[in-house]
Amino acid sequence: MAVYRLKPVENSIEVLDLSLLQFADILGDEDYVLIRSQPRTNESLSARWKHTECKLAPFYQKGQSIPDISYWGSYLVMTKQAYSVFQEPLSREGEFLPLSVSNKPMYIYIPLTFGQEDKTRTVKHFEDGYECGLEQLVFDKTDVSKKWIFKSAMYGFHALFVSEAFKELFEQSGFSGVIFDSDLAGAF
Repeated sequence: MAVYRLKPVENSIEVLDLSLLQFADILGDEDYVLIRSQPRTNESLSARWKHTECKLAPFYQKGQSIPDISYWGSYLVMTKQAYSVFQEPLSREGEFLPLSVSNKPMYIYIPLTFGQEDKTRTVKHFEDGYECGLEQLVFDKTDVSKKWIFKSAMYGFHALFVSEAFKELFEQSGFSGVIFDSDLAGAF
């Protein structure tokens, strides 16, 4: 089973005109502890979520095509079409926060699942005796075989990894906005 690191398209622009500070306000996170720690703790945000409206980023207000799935910080933003395709498989591994973006229904996807790394095959990178990243990242096939999207504690909490099934469904649907990198431990 192949695993890919999900990456934004090079030089892409975030779709939402919504800052993480505004996101924290919506969630009632006055001290910003929740939004800073959530990618690591996988704390659910859906109970705090309120109906939200925001605008498209200025780049997209000028008529540029809106990607179906795109990165927004540590999360994904999905159009209504992408949501309808991915809602069923991804809702087991995260949650969707609905919002209206320039009067279009969209969804922020919050991944809440970690994949277990194969620590016997994952290789840490050291410089001057200090650990600084990974040279090779391998996931435990038994653990991730039924997962569609997940994070890695060893790589860092902000990267997302996906299964072959995710990639195939994305491509079959003709979606745009992210790329799939087989170099799981790459710095870029």
